[in-house]
Amino acid sequence: MAKQDEEFDGFMTRDGELISIRDTDRLSAIFLRTSDVETAVATLWQLATECLGSGYYEAACKYIEKILPLVDTPIEKAECFLRMGTALENMREFAAAEEMYSQAFDLPQEPSSTWYFLNNNRAFCLNQVGLHEKAEKYCRAAIEIEPEWHNAHKNLGVALAQLGRLEEAAQTLIRATKLCPQDPRALSHLDELFAAHREIAEQVPDFPAHLHACHELVQNAHGDPSVQ
Repeated sequence: MAKQDEEFDGFMTRDGELISIRDTDRLSAIFLRTSDVETAVATLWQLATECLGSGYYEAACKYIEKILPLVDTPIEKAECFLRMGTALENMREFAAAEEMYSQAFDLPQEPSSTWYFLNNNRAFCLNQVGLHEKAEKYCRAAIEIEPEWHNAHKNLGVALAQLGRLEEAAQTLIRATKLCPQDPRALSHLDELFAAHREIAEQVPDFPAHLHACHELVQNAHGDPSVQ
């Protein structure tokens, strides 16, 4: 089966039939029938990754659903739930994404990047649907795994702000910005928080200096982190 790279986003069979990459049932059936399990899993991951890169998020989820019963280890299964949840987020289906992430939490957890992002991304989705108290819990779990990554600090700051814990929120968003000034979203949340609650300048020690420093860091930074 040959990959067609230019005009058609799919594959050609030995008989010359073209099958779209979005025809998940047919392509999956072919590879599962003609390959050993390890090769089939690798191919299905390749198909899922190509779908994610092309914006075919529903197709990506279907390929990963085929992978899930073929892998054995908890971390492999957790990675499946993470990638499917991310695809649903890209579709802005935040409640469905949170439900997908939640399925991983029946598995044994470990201090890994996969579990950092399962906790972090679940928190992001919970914030999106207004469940900020639950979001705080998963932000803190992610931070415990990797305290120097900014994403969970940013999401924690959002949750704390919505819970009315303004001083904690401001300090957390400052930390998120300083950890990764290439991502300006924490600073944007901090600016919004300060605009709505000027009293923060009196509650947070040296707040004007921290805010100025954050703006300088972001202005001088380069990059475009894509994770939540």
